[in-house]
Amino acid sequence: MTQLFISVLNWVQSFIGNYGWSVIVFVLLIRLCLLPLDVKSRRSMRQMALLNPKLEELKKRYANDQEKLNQKTQELYKKNAVNPLSGCLPMLIQLPILYIMFAAMRRVAAQMQIEIMYNWLCDPALGIANFDANGVFTGLKSVDSAEVANLLEAIRNGTASFADTQSWLWIKSVFQPDNFSRSLIPTLNELATTYSQYVGKLDLDENHLAFITQYLDFVDNRTYGGNAQLAVAIDEAFRSFNGYQSASVLGLFSITFPTNFASYINGYCVLPILACVTQILSTKLQPMQNETSSQQQQGGTGKFMKWFFPILSLWICWTSTAAFAIYWVFVNVWSIISSFGINYYLEKTDKNKPNKNDTGAKEALQP
Repeated sequence: MTQLFISVLNWVQSFIGNYGWSVIVFVLLIRLCLLPLDVKSRRSMRQMALLNPKLEELKKRYANDQEKLNQKTQELYKKNAVNPLSGCLPMLIQLPILYIMFAAMRRVAAQMQIEIMYNWLCDPALGIANFDANGVFTGLKSVDSAEVANLLEAIRNGTASFADTQSWLWIKSVFQPDNFSRSLIPTLNELATTYSQYVGKLDLDENHLAFITQYLDFVDNRTYGGNAQLAVAIDEAFRSFNGYQSASVLGLFSITFPTNFASYINGYCVLPILACVTQILSTKLQPMQNETSSQQQQGGTGKFMKWFFPILSLWICWTSTAAFAIYWVFVNVWSIISSFGINYYLEKTDKNKPNKNDTGAKEALQP
């Protein structure tokens, strides 16, 4: 399934030409396919909310007879044509899709990060890479951090060019996280870790493979940075150019922040914040059942889960690629917009239908 998602995403990207916007189109395609299930789920949840007071009445009446309670509950569901499990179906489908999309975007990012670095550093105008007469990559020249710093300054001034990093709005590269502690290209350790996880799974030609192997000093599925001289020089130049500093947070972990925000900082944590906010709004717009006594007893758990997912989304989108964060945010945006549309549709259709809930409930409550 991961490869299928990658193929579809690349197909969309071939028409649009930008992975950021392609992810949004991809979201729309998936959500349109799942729309009938969303409608069915919300209708079921609305019906369950209407029946909830009657369910509580059944629980009180048959508190000492579990078998009778189960029988009457099933009768209530049957007479009102309610399936209590149908409301969970879209969630059961969305979670695997979210996981597959996360895996797909990581693999796409690994591929694209290598291609971006290759297109930049192997540009003949740069003069860093060597090729033989047949155009086969033969090696990288030794360049120190001062020379790289001069190159970055030339790029910033517009006198030199950088490879296409697939920028999107304020984000310089959708294959890096949208936060101010990351540059638009991965560091030696970040790229080495990513490559080691996906070695053998990427579609790399001979030149790309030879380049990344030397750039990372990649030997026998392990990385040795001692000989990755160009990569080390680039890391040092980017760190110095952005003025990165680190600060400890309560002694638990450290956070890296730049002093030069106008250079090669990849993002400003906009998508992680949007992911958190839209997650809260999306949760609030979900159809809610009337609070029962059992739900009141479990209020602590409900409140914890209510805030757990927004915080989780903030963290995941802070550490994941901006492309995946775009996916997360726009799934929530779709959920918010569709909530209004589906609720309006259901309210309109319910008005035109006779209310069978009371009749079914009365029959179910009979001894």
